[in-house]
Amino acid sequence: MDPSKVWFMNARARRFLESTAIKARQMLEQSGWLDKLKRGDIVAVKTHMGEAYNVGYLRPVIISTLVTLLQEKGMRPFVTDTTTMPYHPWISRTLAMDHLETANRNGFNQGSVGCPIVIADGWLGTDDVLVDLQGRGNYLKKQFVSRAIADADALLSLAHFKGHPAGGYGASIKNIGVGGASKRGKMNLHGALAGDKPVIDAKLCPGRKCEWWQVCEDCCPEGSVKVTEEGLTVDLESCVYCFACANLCVNMAGVKAIQRFDHLPTLGRRIADSALACMMTKEPGKSFFLNFAMDITPYCDCYGWTDTPIVNGIGILASYDPVAIDKACIDMMNAAPGLLNSEAEEFGALDCGAKKLNIIKGKDIEAQVHGGVANGLGSDQYVIEELPLDRSQKAINTFYPDVAARKLKGMYERNHPLKGLDTASFGRQTELMKDPICPKK
Repeated sequence: MDPSKVWFMNARARRFLESTAIKARQMLEQSGWLDKLKRGDIVAVKTHMGEAYNVGYLRPVIISTLVTLLQEKGMRPFVTDTTTMPYHPWISRTLAMDHLETANRNGFNQGSVGCPIVIADGWLGTDDVLVDLQGRGNYLKKQFVSRAIADADALLSLAHFKGHPAGGYGASIKNIGVGGASKRGKMNLHGALAGDKPVIDAKLCPGRKCEWWQVCEDCCPEGSVKVTEEGLTVDLESCVYCFACANLCVNMAGVKAIQRFDHLPTLGRRIADSALACMMTKEPGKSFFLNFAMDITPYCDCYGWTDTPIVNGIGILASYDPVAIDKACIDMMNAAPGLLNSEAEEFGALDCGAKKLNIIKGKDIEAQVHGGVANGLGSDQYVIEELPLDRSQKAINTFYPDVAARKLKGMYERNHPLKGLDTASFGRQTELMKDPICPKK
């Protein structure tokens, strides 16, 4: 397989037209992807709109700038994400209504992004289509893809590259592999339909001495979790694979009496299988990926907090290949120096060339990449092409249609703000000062 092309623009910005949003638009224009679409095509713009109180997600202005471009070309975009599993007790996106409320608080609504926002798998997460992977999957044979994404004519993935506790990292593969799957698709890729269940170590549970015990019981929709004064019982026969109890025990109580980590060595490959299922709903060439390698924190935007970045902002990458673009992001992150006052310093991953997230997470984070190569999702071989920024007058006029001074000229002629004022009474002229920093009295 020939290396995949990955386009790149640096994160640095020092003057007009160097906004991240403008760069992203120019990259999409220069890639040629828009030429593969036709007027009237419905485009699913898949992004992550952030967990409650998270501040690391992509800014809405980036999304709206690309939505505007799609509309100018005659497409019909909608911004989308899916419902989540209850991976921590106060997750704010488990129902479509909750998700939309959270998105609105984070600045995502039809007014801010310029098009409808659709929770792609419906109210609960069961509005989906079942895709047969035709024997290509590492682990999955079939996968549930959210209906709105599956039914769209084209897919534009806008992913924030950062770390992730289970998947190792999050970027293009995860954005469609997890984010494109319905809720039961998420259960499937976490091993539920293959028979994986929480791992119970009841002796670790302190019983009702744990301040979270009541929440632990309440989180189980089947009433399978019981906590006594002495300890814990879980009826695995009635388990419905929601993993709420496991996530509560690990994230809040911290005692790991209930775990779901037995499947994690395979999770990255399952995510790659799920991403493949998502792409199989599109004609070849109708899916495109942008990764924003900025604010690279060790944790996902699905957490209710945002840690400090582990490396400086790198830039924006674009590709038709979700595997190649993810691999390029990982390589660029590893090549960069780690930042002080971050987990890169805490875990001894400051050196250029250090595998930052591997060291921080204590595992090989490239399972998604390996899985994507194995199932034919894409290639881990790539070539970087750095794109030039269009600084022409036409580009200026696209983003800045008028010069502020021109807008004010007519108003100044009619009513200048300083007209009629005794300007000499406001202070000394700078050139008359002996020392501008400490003027003579």
